[in-house]
Amino acid sequence: MSCAAYPQAHCYVAGPMSGLPGLNFDAFHLAAKSLRAQGWTVVNPAEINPDLNADWAGCMIEDIKELSKCDAIYLLAGWTNSYGAQIEHLVAKKLGLTIYFEEDPCAF
Repeated sequence: MSCAAYPQAHCYVAGPMSGLPGLNFDAFHLAAKSLRAQGWTVVNPAEINPDLNADWAGCMIEDIKELSKCDAIYLLAGWTNSYGAQIEHLVAKKLGLTIYFEEDPCAF
């Protein structure tokens, strides 16, 4: 997909956080940087809730609010091992968002 077709498209990054060092923020920031370089407006949960000690449920509520405003979701490797990312995937699917997977080298 060429981002030139969607210059104002919003993409939400989802993936595993809980139980990983630094809540896996490095992977989220790396993906966000790459997507922004391709022209996406990125919604990054690591930027929405940067507190490493924040309440999981509270973060999910804020994240899903932001996800609902997006055009697409980008799922990081390991997302199937994350309850939060599975919920975000389901919400994105039910809302009709375009779904991309980090594991798919042809995603973008």
